[in-house]
Amino acid sequence: MIVPFSKLHGLGNDFIVVDELQKQVIEEKDRQYFASKNCKRNFSVGADGLLFLCRPDKSQNDFRMRIFNSDGSEAETCVNGLRCAAFEAFLLNGGKKKEFKVETGAGLVNAKIVRQKGYSADVELELLGGRQFRGKFYLNLGKKSFEYYSVDLGNPHAVVFLKEPVKDFPVEEIGHKFEWNRAFQPERTNTEFVNVISPKSIKMRVHERGACETMACGSGAIASVIAGIETGLLSGSGWVKVEMLGGTVEIKAGKGLFLKGPAKKVFTGSLDW
Repeated sequence: MIVPFSKLHGLGNDFIVVDELQKQVIEEKDRQYFASKNCKRNFSVGADGLLFLCRPDKSQNDFRMRIFNSDGSEAETCVNGLRCAAFEAFLLNGGKKKEFKVETGAGLVNAKIVRQKGYSADVELELLGGRQFRGKFYLNLGKKSFEYYSVDLGNPHAVVFLKEPVKDFPVEEIGHKFEWNRAFQPERTNTEFVNVISPKSIKMRVHERGACETMACGSGAIASVIAGIETGLLSGSGWVKVEMLGGTVEIKAGKGLFLKGPAKKVFTGSLDW
């Protein structure tokens, strides 16, 4: 079977996207293997995750996004993936519709294409699902204890504010230990390592569960800003800039929860399945 796909990325966080808006293409029992097989770098297309654009559960919504990590595990949501999914939906309908109601495992999201030029776009998201700041905790890893803040956005996050420069921090090593620590089982956790630059700006690197360190993580950026606001490190009014390896997004976390950032379509192709 030949499966058409698109490749998109949000700040280097890259995804294979399969259109199932009209009909299911991959059987449910095969989705995990399909994702892990085709996300494997050097041996296939390669990506941090695979997105399915599916029919919505409720007719008033436009589509449902399902995200499978590169290890085949399914996640509740992915904010960088949401921007890519919304942009792909925009391109699939010929640019006639610019606003979408998107169902995810973490709740409903409003997505809007605010600027588009060719195969690049800026996308603004309003996350309507729940958010929960669970407070401060400590994790002992060998001889070192890490202070972290737990944030739940429908997917789990551990936010670590660093005194040392995040650019030099061993994110892969420590993030892996966080992910697989028994404190976070069985769901595991995404872990963000953050430098606060000013009340309106942070630098962040992220270790995503099921994908290791990635160039960017939208929900991780949101979790970091929420933790920063709750602890008084960041301003709770207006937009906060989050600089990641792949680039910058902006977050507003007041009564509503908003993120704006880029999405780019790289190529289309066909998978032999």
